Amino acid sequence: MKVMLGHLLDAKGISQNQLAKDTGISITTLRNLNHNRTTRISFDVLEKICAYFGCSVADVLCAEQPNSQDA
Repeated sequence: MKVMLGHLLDAKGISQNQLAKDTGISITTLRNLNHNRTTRISFDVLEKICAYFGCSVADVLCAEQPNSQDA
């Protein structure tokens, strides 16, 4: 899975700091998500991001195709 948070932030012209301030999600959590340095995301965080951007889960998370080298 890949987190597409950076694309949402760029498309809306919103900084991670502003998103953290507006949603109450910690800046550390948002940084880790934005840089795909996480292995899980809580439903609460996902719900806050979707509500903030008025988007669906599919706009935040993307299933990546595995590389043939990984198989």
